[in-house]
Amino acid sequence: MEPLRFKFKWLDNQGNEAGFLSKKGSFDGQTLVLDNVELPAACLTVAENRGKRFVIATVDGEGQAIQAMFSVTSGSPEKLKAALGVCRSRVWAEAHREELIKEGKAHTFRSEVCPHCQATIDLTGMPHSPQVYCPFCHTVGTLDSPRGPIKAEIQYRLCDHCAMYSKPRRFTIFYFYFLFVVYGYSQQETWRCPACMRGEAWKMLFGNLLFVIGVPVALIQLFRAYGGTDLGSLFPGLDVANLKARKGNLAGAIEAYRRILTEHPVAAGIKFNIGQAALSKNDLAGAAGILEHALHDCANYQPAAAALATCYERLGATEKLRELQQQWGMEEGPESVAPLA
Repeated sequence: MEPLRFKFKWLDNQGNEAGFLSKKGSFDGQTLVLDNVELPAACLTVAENRGKRFVIATVDGEGQAIQAMFSVTSGSPEKLKAALGVCRSRVWAEAHREELIKEGKAHTFRSEVCPHCQATIDLTGMPHSPQVYCPFCHTVGTLDSPRGPIKAEIQYRLCDHCAMYSKPRRFTIFYFYFLFVVYGYSQQETWRCPACMRGEAWKMLFGNLLFVIGVPVALIQLFRAYGGTDLGSLFPGLDVANLKARKGNLAGAIEAYRRILTEHPVAAGIKFNIGQAALSKNDLAGAAGILEHALHDCANYQPAAAALATCYERLGATEKLRELQQQWGMEEGPESVAPLA
């Protein structure tokens, strides 16, 4: 591949950029170069980003985890994240396949390519399903769609704030203050769904009214939270349904989710939300049933598997819990079924 070249700044533990000048970075499909540091991409245990900010982790020769953060100041963070995922996933999948060959189980290996980021998803031991979850771009993708990949699916994933399947976006929290001769501002960038934006946007508006300067930022965030969230959306009504679920209106939320499922009957993320809503009301049997349907749609959907394991444990469904753990290659409790990548 043509090397991806970019510029970056290291971030300290508080997420602040270190230094004034950007450093050079590149990725040639195998090795990530950050200034004078060279890291084989396949050795990165973590390579995640939120916008331009990346966190990476690897393990040294003594088994100690090493973590670093940097911010891309020039170049495409999206292309870098996707390229790292493609490399890491292919190497890991091939290593697993070689391991199975040595054990005489080569026929059990199965994989799919993510329709959105092109990472290789190892599905060994998982039943076939119409959707697949990519642990590298964190999306649920529909396989064998008559019209090809559904591009809008890449915008949907779990919200960092409420952990519901939604359409998270960058959200800026900004406050300006002026106290006689002292003035300043605070700014924080988060990623959250429109339903989670709303309360914070109203707080920001009222908090900035006194000093006015922060009001335009608050109004912009309010518009983004309320205006046009369903316009051109793959799942119209999802934000409203999620908000009802969070407020404890389970009946209203389920009715809204069902309207979405009428148009999109195969939608593991939507069914995951229903399961989470039922679980929040302690309807363990109902939650387990809908989460099982979510896994029928997307057999390797990690969030649904983890939530289902919790249901089985609390219901005392020991045999079902054991089968689920075996399918996911786990031996302990539900928290180990599938950590979110």
